[in-house]
Amino acid sequence: MRIIDYLKSLYPINDEVEFFFAKMAETKSYSKGEIIFSPDSYLRHVYFIESGFTRIYYNKGDRDVTHYFFGPDTFGTGIESLFYQKPSVFGFQALSDTVVMAIPFLAIKELAETNITMNHIIQKILLDSLISFSRRFYNMQFETASERYQSLMLENPALFQQATLGHIASYLGVSQQTLSVIRGLK
Repeated sequence: MRIIDYLKSLYPINDEVEFFFAKMAETKSYSKGEIIFSPDSYLRHVYFIESGFTRIYYNKGDRDVTHYFFGPDTFGTGIESLFYQKPSVFGFQALSDTVVMAIPFLAIKELAETNITMNHIIQKILLDSLISFSRRFYNMQFETASERYQSLMLENPALFQQATLGHIASYLGVSQQTLSVIRGLK
């Protein structure tokens, strides 16, 4: 189970946590383009991407906008929906054939009440997400579209084999036409 190896890379996990994930995590497979959850869904699971690529998106008018990409060995979900029991602003879509481990958040929360190791894991995952989103926010404010494109290519070259140019353009905050021009200059 890849999730156990991943968690061990974050923090030394104890037998209780290892047993919990072995028991509670459910393997689910999604085909390319399949929606894992839609905007306005009430979420009950945290998803660990074992293989494949996914994106978090939101709807703006008549189009959807890519908020973030997730590849193997990452967690994805609608945090506001899980923590505050409200509909998720975001949807989650498989960009390629994808295998995820779905873990019920309520079970994670209950274990975290008595297990310090689980608390440390949650803190680490949330802190890494916060840093990642903070860096993305900084890049959107202070880098040109061309610089953002170059950074994305360096950080995640495999993504360009999985995501459409429309998804990449919306993630970068540019039109597909502008993205084509940027790509033509490289």
